[in-house]
Amino acid sequence: MTKHIPIPKGFRPIPKAANHYVMSKNGFVFNLKTGRLLKQQWNGYSTYTIIRDKDGNQYRFCHAHMDKHLYKPLTKKWVLEVDGAKKIPKYPDYAVSHYGAVYRIAPRKTGPRAGEVFMLGEYGKQGYSYVKLNPPNAKKPREVRVDKLTKQLWGDESTYEC
Repeated sequence: MTKHIPIPKGFRPIPKAANHYVMSKNGFVFNLKTGRLLKQQWNGYSTYTIIRDKDGNQYRFCHAHMDKHLYKPLTKKWVLEVDGAKKIPKYPDYAVSHYGAVYRIAPRKTGPRAGEVFMLGEYGKQGYSYVKLNPPNAKKPREVRVDKLTKQLWGDESTYEC
């Protein structure tokens, strides 16, 4: 059981960090458990302090990111309902919006983007934009032109321009 440590006046809790780390108005990080000021470090771009998260894992807390909003990953619901993307019939793991954004809506089980819904990166080839899509039950991805994909699903509603 963790003991609740009150946060002193003028200090703010650090998002994602364990409860006993706080930041002063001047940007100093304190450990309330030990009552000590933690060492700031500079990496050439920004100031950071090494602290622990709520699970006890050590990480670098960048002072400049204190007030930035936390990253909210895409969801299948957002892609299909809010963005209005349509599922691609030949590729059920993917969806395309009317403006040509192609999303992977069925998260992978392994790899660097495992468990995430994400937008695919396009690449140029012979003057056209392409994406690589994995058909179901196939090992190799297929190159698909984005303009043809949006035209096929959206028809005249498509606002995609090459």
